[in-house]
Amino acid sequence: MIRMYRKIIPLFLLVFYLAIGHAQSEKVKIKPDNSEETNYLKMDDFYLTHYLYIDLFLRENLFPEASPADVSKILKAIKKYVSVDNKLTVEIEKPGERNYIIRLAILKKDDGTELLIAFTNWSSKKRIFEKEIKIENDSYTRWYFLNGDKMTYRKDMSNQNDYSNMTKSDLANAYLFDELPENDTKVKGLVDEILSDSDLNVSDNIMANLILLKNYILERDTEKVDSQTDYLTELFEKNKLNSNLKGLEMAFDATKFQIELLK
Repeated sequence: MIRMYRKIIPLFLLVFYLAIGHAQSEKVKIKPDNSEETNYLKMDDFYLTHYLYIDLFLRENLFPEASPADVSKILKAIKKYVSVDNKLTVEIEKPGERNYIIRLAILKKDDGTELLIAFTNWSSKKRIFEKEIKIENDSYTRWYFLNGDKMTYRKDMSNQNDYSNMTKSDLANAYLFDELPENDTKVKGLVDEILSDSDLNVSDNIMANLILLKNYILERDTEKVDSQTDYLTELFEKNKLNSNLKGLEMAFDATKFQIELLK
């Protein structure tokens, strides 16, 4: 369960805070190499909001207090300024310590493959923000494959996973986030099969419903996103004494944040 759900949110996060009512976008400085707005990146905002919010703000507790205004400002700048020829630097003010710096670039390989790469000044080894980004050292870095409107984390690529040995939940999640557009249409059917099991336990039920919510977000089905969000809220309320659901509840909070970003 943990292996599959780490793709929705890292379960090792112990602190999670959503500051929806506290806009801090003035703390975010956007520094493009070239001020020309390219609109080069064509990936669906679903992937941009999912991966980059989790990876650049929540993972390793980098900036969990970010507001939707903060995150939205950065994501819009990425789509507006980053191209094969232009890089973007984002600096986030963090009181009492060095600022958080993110450097975004696109690498185009000889075979035509394109990667969106995010370098940071966070040292995973030292657990500190360095004075500057040190790519050659232990700088926390993430990279994603770009394929039309799909954006896929390297470990979510279909060639990195053995689909034949996955559970239905693993497979539904893999289909949702891999680079193959034809797999997107298979998610709903798999989730329906999971939810048809009368012996499904609470954790697996909630997990399947969270995958379904993500799928509705990808499809931009606003009515179903709203109803599924309400349903999951009720499920968590009914099972609020179940301490085993804390990680899933964090994932739900992150997904609700993503919904805010896509409005």
